[in-house]
Amino acid sequence: MKKYSIRKVAVLGSGVMGSQIAAHCINAGLDVVMLDLKSDDPNRPNKTAEESLQKASRMKPAPFGLPEFAKRVETGNFEDDFDKLKEADWICEVIIEKMDIKKEMMSRIEEIRKPETIVSSNTSGLPIGEISEDCTEDFKAHFLGTHFFNPPRYMKLLEVIPTGHTSDDVTEYMHRFCEKILGKGVVICKDTPNFIANRVGIFSIANIMPYFFNKDFRAEEIDLLTGTLTGYSKAATFRTADMAGLDVTNHVAKNLYPSIPDDEMRGTFKLPEKFQKMVDEGKIGNKAGKGFYSKQKGEYLVINPETLEYESQQELEDPVLEEANRIKDTAERLKFLVNSEDKIGDFLWNVHRDLLLYAANRIPEITDSPLSIDRAMQWGFNWQLGPFQRWDALGIQDVVDRLKKENRDIPPLITELLDAGFTSFYKDGKVYDPQTQSMAEIPPEAQGEIKVQQLRKSKAPVMENDSAALHDMGDGVALFEFKTRNATLGAELVQSLYKSLDLVKQDFEALVISHDGDNFAFGANLKEALTAKQKGDWESVVEAVNSFQETAVALRYAPFPVVSAPFGKTLGGGVEFCLYSDKVIAHHELYMGLVEVGVGLIPAGGGTTELLRRAMDKLEGEADPLPFIREVFKTIGMAKISESAHLAKDLGYLRDSDTIVMNRDLLIKTAKQEALNLLQAGYRSPADTPVKVLGKTALAAMKLMLHVMHEGKFITDYDKVVAERVAYVLAGGDLSEEQEVPESYLLKLERDAILECLQDDRTLARMEHMLKKGKPLRN
Repeated sequence: MKKYSIRKVAVLGSGVMGSQIAAHCINAGLDVVMLDLKSDDPNRPNKTAEESLQKASRMKPAPFGLPEFAKRVETGNFEDDFDKLKEADWICEVIIEKMDIKKEMMSRIEEIRKPETIVSSNTSGLPIGEISEDCTEDFKAHFLGTHFFNPPRYMKLLEVIPTGHTSDDVTEYMHRFCEKILGKGVVICKDTPNFIANRVGIFSIANIMPYFFNKDFRAEEIDLLTGTLTGYSKAATFRTADMAGLDVTNHVAKNLYPSIPDDEMRGTFKLPEKFQKMVDEGKIGNKAGKGFYSKQKGEYLVINPETLEYESQQELEDPVLEEANRIKDTAERLKFLVNSEDKIGDFLWNVHRDLLLYAANRIPEITDSPLSIDRAMQWGFNWQLGPFQRWDALGIQDVVDRLKKENRDIPPLITELLDAGFTSFYKDGKVYDPQTQSMAEIPPEAQGEIKVQQLRKSKAPVMENDSAALHDMGDGVALFEFKTRNATLGAELVQSLYKSLDLVKQDFEALVISHDGDNFAFGANLKEALTAKQKGDWESVVEAVNSFQETAVALRYAPFPVVSAPFGKTLGGGVEFCLYSDKVIAHHELYMGLVEVGVGLIPAGGGTTELLRRAMDKLEGEADPLPFIREVFKTIGMAKISESAHLAKDLGYLRDSDTIVMNRDLLIKTAKQEALNLLQAGYRSPADTPVKVLGKTALAAMKLMLHVMHEGKFITDYDKVVAERVAYVLAGGDLSEEQEVPESYLLKLERDAILECLQDDRTLARMEHMLKKGKPLRN
């Protein structure tokens, strides 16, 4: 394989997608130049690209990991700065969707690109091969499609589309580069109209639309029936369309129709006239503030299919839904609903019948792999179950029998699978391969990944209970897995982690803390603490506080390296486990925060102490420590949550030396490697060193901050009380002068403060409110 290396990226086109692709490349640590048309303004020739960059900086959700990352994008224009492409290792074209303009751009790139530079197009609808057809063989060998999904930072899917001329080495390199460096879930697609995800996804939306416009169901009812209830995404059908933009859906469908003359369901892409009217009236989704839904005066209204006016939503109540909600397994719930003999069952059968047939008939047209279609829909549209997983859920033979009763043609793929003696697409870690008509091992989502489910298949856990498990990852490294619902840190989990430290000391050389869930940790189990307090079992409350802190702090002083690998929401005690780990390998999408004050508590698993220590460690020479302490106070007192791993570093939750990984699937693998690196370097646990505190000086300064905020009505009476308890710990108590104190002294202040909180009815009210309503009480 030829050796390629991408360090410098040129993005051509600075629109919504171009600017966000540039932003994501910056997040990944790449150098980026972004060019667009030259402005008519003689004083600002790069105005187009500059203004696009400013717009991207204001977007929500934020394309940049840190706001200041926008400054790293070098802007320019196609006339004055085209020479900058000479230095680019990858040129990503994201200009207007017009074939003649794209071809002209390719001929300009060909004249200037250095050998080995890879060129790609982010087109979503034009044939990739045609874009480069007038170029040399060498150019065509280095050219392919890279179709990002919007928003590029957050959407996992990246469709890579090689042409008949693309070098296999280039395809393989871009697959692995986009996977590892950009953190994408890569699906290789054939060069067919709209590739995989949009071909199937827009079909699904288009196929469901008539049920709304014909008034069979309301929009919110269809979204209930085609949401997580039946294994689609939380955004379901019409909320997804609103997010993507109804103008975009309309454009894709219109482009598709003439491009697929042999598609048996081509007519589906002729969207209803009323939908066209919505688009013409500017009701194009979230970006316009109105689409199928519109938020008005704090209420999410829904459009009426007849009048196209907005009205209040109605709740769909049906006994079959009540019964379905009692079924926990998504596949079983889907099967139950599709087979229910009522209006809901008929609707779900009809849309599934069409989807399943459509997906099966797209093989081998758009891909040879059922797995690729499923992954494209899971990663690009956030479906829980892809089309072929739905075939399995409903039972392939059962679906075939029902199709035959309706005189439907059975897709060749399904006939071949059944004739080969198989009854499902997936079984025992294998997936059906139509090319060999056999079951093949499911390839990893990312090369080299380590997942807990894989570890379980190869070996039974070393230790396991309802809350946690300890796994052997090989090479002397153990993995501690959280198993609780929402990864809450209850007493059993905390005790298991503490006991695991002994097991690791005996039988392993290093420990990694992570798991396969959606979020790393939601903090302590409030329900356990609240129940114990309400029952008058104060001893259990005290024991839980002591045990949690003892366990978190023990991670630092264990005689072996401890590496935590957090991702997603990492709150409260989850942060404290990370703070006391030797190293953190964090996923870029990390929403990390010590949020205890929101429920009337303080961080008492060492979190307050460790953030203070980190602030004091930043001091140089005779620098005044007070501004550093104030920042920690604001971080804890305002329950600040990072919007990326980069921001977690700024807030002090991560060290500068902690590693950020772009691909979530590679997190545990990287953490294991880091644990081995620490061992290789001759790991020794750190010494217990004192922490500098300012006593009354810092306490007075923090109390003054609280007084001003309280007078300005920025904080409530009890906010002030809880924050004063945080201030007391950060000051080191009311010591009369600045001094160094042992870590154990501060840890005791933490424990005393949280126990004081737990004896206060206002804290209990906050905890109860959070458990019932899922949001903080401001009392």
